Amino acid sequence: MDVSVAIPHCAIPSHTNPDRTVPRALLSILRIYVGVILFISDLGKLTRNNPFVDEMLRFLRGVTTRRASAPYLHFVQQVVIPHAGLFSYLIMTGEAFAALSLLTGTLTRLGATVAGFLFLNYMLAEGRTLWSPDSEDAALIFIALVLFLGHAGRAWGIDSFLAKRWPNSPLW
Repeated sequence: MDVSVAIPHCAIPSHTNPDRTVPRALLSILRIYVGVILFISDLGKLTRNNPFVDEMLRFLRGVTTRRASAPYLHFVQQVVIPHAGLFSYLIMTGEAFAALSLLTGTLTRLGATVAGFLFLNYMLAEGRTLWSPDSEDAALIFIALVLFLGHAGRAWGIDSFLAKRWPNSPLW
């Protein structure tokens, strides 16, 4: 008696068979979504009446009352707070770069990396973890990871032109 069981074919997605992959055009929706979030966040920091460094310091002093991990708390107290002016400019520059990168699809992998790093720090400063059910930052970290792995700028972005010119570059 011949008993055979049909096992569904599970193959690693390849770019040659469009039936097995998510179209990059769908990743453009996520790319633009995260870019808009970062753009609005950065615009708010740049257009407020009081300097962003003041608000950042108020927020970071509250890190001690949240459930931030001991190493991150030490980092905030010993490195970030004493150099708050520098870190406020780094945050605003990082948000601006990631926003423009994701909105235009230029150097998208680098922009997604910067965005993921920013969201990771926001999450840690709030005392949350990747598995916190109320952490929108965790969701944005995973979206940034998907954008990085999916080369999201190659659809409806400048990266598509750059990839044709330099196809082996890891930047796009």
